[in-house]
Amino acid sequence: MNPREPLAVTTRGTRSAVVVSAVGRIDMVTERPWREQVEDACAENTVKRFVIVDLCGVTHLSVGAAPLIVRAHYHCLHRGKLLRVAVPMGPALHTMHVTGVRDLVAVYPNLDSALEPRASRW
Repeated sequence: MNPREPLAVTTRGTRSAVVVSAVGRIDMVTERPWREQVEDACAENTVKRFVIVDLCGVTHLSVGAAPLIVRAHYHCLHRGKLLRVAVPMGPALHTMHVTGVRDLVAVYPNLDSALEPRASRW
């Protein structure tokens, strides 16, 4: 994906989760639609237990976007949901590690493992 192209963000539901997937760069310029869909998923009035932020297609996650994941984590907890982040080895995981977000939220190496009810984390 060209860095000048907009970030592609989609939201879908599974039996137990709302999944917000992003493809491209998440930075100050592109993060707004991603942030809005993550916030909407956390606030959704549903019986689904998990909100999964799928960063498997993200080529860059800015350190400025990392706190948004922490806010979503607490927002989910307040609503009785659990936030999980699917992020493989690469730049997005590195940002989560450097900012300390990886130590706070449940991080999984791929979307399939994040969707498993009793999956083991990274």
